[in-house]
Amino acid sequence: MKTTLADIAKQAGVSKMTVSRVLSGKGQVARGTRDKINAIIDDIGYQPNWIARSLASNRSMILGVIIPKIEHMFLDNYIAQILSGITDVALKNNYKIMLCPVAPPPEEKQEYINLARTKLLDGMILLKTKIKDPNLESLAHSEFPFVLVNFKKYERHYNFVDSQNIQGARIAVEYLYQKGHRDIAFVSGSMEETNGKDRLKGFEDAMHNLGLSYPPERIVYGNFEKDAAYHISDKLLDSTNLPTAIFCADDYMAIAVMKRIKEKGLKVPKDIAVIGFDDIELSAYVKPALTTIRQPMEELGKNSAQILLDLINGVQTAPIHKLLNVELIERESV
Repeated sequence: MKTTLADIAKQAGVSKMTVSRVLSGKGQVARGTRDKINAIIDDIGYQPNWIARSLASNRSMILGVIIPKIEHMFLDNYIAQILSGITDVALKNNYKIMLCPVAPPPEEKQEYINLARTKLLDGMILLKTKIKDPNLESLAHSEFPFVLVNFKKYERHYNFVDSQNIQGARIAVEYLYQKGHRDIAFVSGSMEETNGKDRLKGFEDAMHNLGLSYPPERIVYGNFEKDAAYHISDKLLDSTNLPTAIFCADDYMAIAVMKRIKEKGLKVPKDIAVIGFDDIELSAYVKPALTTIRQPMEELGKNSAQILLDLINGVQTAPIHKLLNVELIERESV
């Protein structure tokens, strides 16, 4: 026999309305009651009629995740960890996620709005958004619920969850200084992303505060691409005046730079120390294990999903701006 809401309600000792609220994600239900109902649903394998629910609630129960269409995007540990956090929260609230890969920002300013108008999505989470993305302004003024991840814009129509990128870069430089390094180079991320700009600012601030000078050639741009970082690092390494340490704006670039250092017949950290940013899973398994600044990528995903659901359900209103803490992870490369 088909299990009904009444069956679940009876087993949980609650009303059908309470079960309905849990399934729809609408309305307030105590965490303990919600967990009990979800456990019963999992135990009996209840599968609601998704189409009927959508028609009744005027919701799709789907969150769209906008990700850049890049080569091997599903092998990118940064994207994977954030998606893991998003998925955890979505499933606990009986939502599905839909991945929406998009090409680099075109001249067209309606791509996100057109997605919203399909009514396939109740809200959007956007990853690795470009500062000059022409779609952002129209989305921000549309009143469609959305959250930006690892992007920072303090304006009333924008919601974001980001890490303390400036502070993280300062921590990295100060740690290298404590280890005796004075000639520190920087492999920067993309200047088209706010986290790239913030990490560069943090590097420059820390160098200035410590009284360390750095010529322009000590900063090179890897644009958050490991291949670009691998090749551009030659500008730092093909010199009789080598830096004693290199800070990279993400771990993939740091791993590529370490590879290039070894190919030049140098050793990490004996000849040149290297520190990264992110703490992707791979960073603990390369040789030497990478010292890095950990940003809580899974928590970025969880927070973005919860904020989006709060916006959808009217629990919070825009703008929502949230910064998460970072921490130094000491390993072998410094």
